Amino acid sequence: MPVILLADPDPLRRHETAELVQRWYRTSFRVLQAGGLPEAERALHRLAGQEVPVSAVVTAEDPGPYAERHPATRWLLLADDPAARSGPSVAVVGREPAAAPDGGTGLAERLRAALDDSLCTWNAEHRGGLPTAEVRGYRFAPAAYAVRDFLGRSDVLFRWVPEEDRPDAPVTVRLGDGTELVDPSISELADRLGLIRPAGQDHYDVAVIGGGPGGLSTAVYAAAEGMSVVVIEDDAPGGQAGSTSRIENYLGFPVGLTGGDLAQRALQQARRVRVEWQPTRVATRLVPAQSGGHTVEFVKAGTAETASVSAAAVVVATGVEWNRLAAAGTERLLNSGVYYGASLSDAPSTAGEDVYMVGAGNSAGQAALYFARYARSVTLLVRGTDLGASMSNYLVQRIERTPGLHVLLGTEVAECLGGTTLTGLRLRERTGAERTVPAQCLYVLIGGRPSTDWLDGALELDERGYVLTGTGGVGREALPMETSMPGVFAVGDVRSGSVKRVGAAVGEGAAVAHSLIEYRRRHSGRFQDAGAVGGF
Repeated sequence: MPVILLADPDPLRRHETAELVQRWYRTSFRVLQAGGLPEAERALHRLAGQEVPVSAVVTAEDPGPYAERHPATRWLLLADDPAARSGPSVAVVGREPAAAPDGGTGLAERLRAALDDSLCTWNAEHRGGLPTAEVRGYRFAPAAYAVRDFLGRSDVLFRWVPEEDRPDAPVTVRLGDGTELVDPSISELADRLGLIRPAGQDHYDVAVIGGGPGGLSTAVYAAAEGMSVVVIEDDAPGGQAGSTSRIENYLGFPVGLTGGDLAQRALQQARRVRVEWQPTRVATRLVPAQSGGHTVEFVKAGTAETASVSAAAVVVATGVEWNRLAAAGTERLLNSGVYYGASLSDAPSTAGEDVYMVGAGNSAGQAALYFARYARSVTLLVRGTDLGASMSNYLVQRIERTPGLHVLLGTEVAECLGGTTLTGLRLRERTGAERTVPAQCLYVLIGGRPSTDWLDGALELDERGYVLTGTGGVGREALPMETSMPGVFAVGDVRSGSVKRVGAAVGEGAAVAHSLIEYRRRHSGRFQDAGAVGGF
């Protein structure tokens, strides 16, 4: 397990800091203590000899040359002087409140924000390092897939130990601190991994429903304007984009990045402006409150436990879900060989196998290219006759050049075969001819339908189920991106008329902040400390 090293000659202060850091990161990092920088450097040399990675050193003394000699480790200086400066590779965390942008954030919160930021960068630079959890279970059990998929998209590095000869084996998750969870719900797993922090309040200025690019962008920009913000996400950060193996046309990243990397960076940025992140919370109802605000009801994923939050304004950013495959047998074999989306963490399990995918968009193309690194073969099933009609040209060319990656045009899945797990597919061509092929895995990445069923008539939708916004959509003097319910806005893929691109969703998140500012000006009594400006 990677190490966080605390270096402080004051033993009492060091132990107090260690208790905090251990509580925050106990399932992912081991916390060690040193009585000063010379002792810390000896520990670094010893751990390097044992091939134990050190992710961060938190020190009460200016690390200066120590940081220069160990550039692979992230360094954080706890400084008594708010104006203290150190080397370019050292992050400074002031002990005094004046060091915070808003002049009053506690040391513990500032330290956690700085550590979150540093550890996120360290994890991105050391991907493929030591796992922080071990998962055991039957590969084709739906519960086992759900756990692996959630951990992978939550950026939790884990070791998968399949029990191929035990179809009835429970899902067992062993955490880095030795804790063992048997058949955990996703919300319990998130809680034990420290992915959920207790809600800080019952009422917020803004509640964002959905933690994809649009929702996280909204949260960052609204919080930067001094609003208290909570994000309610039913799963892991990033939404559908978070599972994309490569985003290659996002401005500022010339070599591209994974959807998971983008999601984690956005989440850390949101936390830096004190956005409260509540994953594995499935929104079930949106109702106006008598106070003029709104109440969002939700259930904890995998449980029957319900709760709610209230907010002066709500932003719906629930995105889209994959379209369902109409083939017979699909629902019976769901997550037992048939999957919607393509979890990147599942790719190594397909080594030596023949994998099938359904889809003709960029997400399907990127997934096919990624799985082709592991599987014996990947076959992309496309109902149309021209892959380039719906997929970017650079992806089409790359697919054509990739060994073991095949495209079957004019072909669809007629039936998924198998009893408790997928064993084969019955394929149908446009001519009506059919054939059966053996298959253990089918990944479905076709189209998208808006995630609006939970609204249950609360907002006006277009004929396809997308949320109508603005004066042209809801027929009144609405603010930009405001829905038929005053004070409720919509951004990203769930909004009618939006451009279904990651960059567009991020832009809408920034734009809706201006509508939130105007709504706060009109209804200042519903907001806390209206007009205060936050900072990064």
